[in-house]
Amino acid sequence: MPTRIVQVGLGRWGTDWAETVVPQVPEVKAVGWVEPNPEALERVELRLGARPDQCFPTFDAALSHIGADAVLITANVGAHASLVELALEAGKHVLVEKPFVSTIVEAERLVALADRYHLILMVSQNFRFFPAAISAARLVREQVLGPVGAVHIEFRRFVNYTSADEAYGHYALRHPLLEELSIHHFDLMRMVLGQEPQQVYCTAWQPPGSSFREPPAAAATIIFDRGTIVTYRGNWLSGGVETPYGGEWHLECAEGEIIWTCRGDRDVSLDGDHVRIRKRGQPVVPIGLPEMPSFGRRESLAAFARAVEIGTVAPFASLGRDNIGSLALMQAAITSATTGRVIPVETINGTRPKSTA
Repeated sequence: MPTRIVQVGLGRWGTDWAETVVPQVPEVKAVGWVEPNPEALERVELRLGARPDQCFPTFDAALSHIGADAVLITANVGAHASLVELALEAGKHVLVEKPFVSTIVEAERLVALADRYHLILMVSQNFRFFPAAISAARLVREQVLGPVGAVHIEFRRFVNYTSADEAYGHYALRHPLLEELSIHHFDLMRMVLGQEPQQVYCTAWQPPGSSFREPPAAAATIIFDRGTIVTYRGNWLSGGVETPYGGEWHLECAEGEIIWTCRGDRDVSLDGDHVRIRKRGQPVVPIGLPEMPSFGRRESLAAFARAVEIGTVAPFASLGRDNIGSLALMQAAITSATTGRVIPVETINGTRPKSTA
């Protein structure tokens, strides 16, 4: 039987989940939807054929009337902590959109709560579920070109919204790059390198003509616990050639270079996934990617359902406890950009996880 889920949060991105992701994952069955905006609930009824008795303005009402195994939280990040807590207290497994929550204190409290009730708490870091990311992590783990000394990552897009309608709130977001998108890149750094960040220095800025309320561009230098140095640059207002959302990665190894990228314009296609290696003194060679009929958010949701049903967690799934490391790096970068100081990650996250390799 598929895992029965209630989805909470039907803004523009949550509606995209409801329409393009959930119906394509046979491992789950949506049995309820929660959204305080009545127009959004009406859209679900019209587009998905949901019954009125499956749609609720509050999460409490849904929990009182719907029998479900798990909850998918796609609401704004500010609501994540309270919604996750309510779901866990009700005995429901939880898959929550990134970023996990707003603070490390909240994350640690919720992870402890999930442990207490023996429930799955997973963060949908869906960039982990693209074949190029998985292949890059394998190449690093197997040291195909020796250990990694330095990594250079570039993310470039031009998205300068002028109205809330066009932007669905992006231009007004708090930390629109570091919190909204860079969390994916920070999380991939940990996954691909199999290391944990020690310290970060980050600066953020407003490019000329920006319509964003807060800086949509940033650059950071991150030192990891086995000595690898990562230089990272991201820009929502770049004048350069656009990259896939996963960014362009150059991993400088002892015997050559690994070059890769993932997640193109839409996460329903693998057009943006590529991996190449270049041994020193030799031409670049493309690497075949693992076959993945399901990827991105769909595979993240499917992996969550399998963990709920059989208790087996996919190798690259981001459980809440592990995701604290990515959340801490994101918050350290934001703190550095705000204060202008080098920030030790352990000052953000007092109980850093061990390296994942």
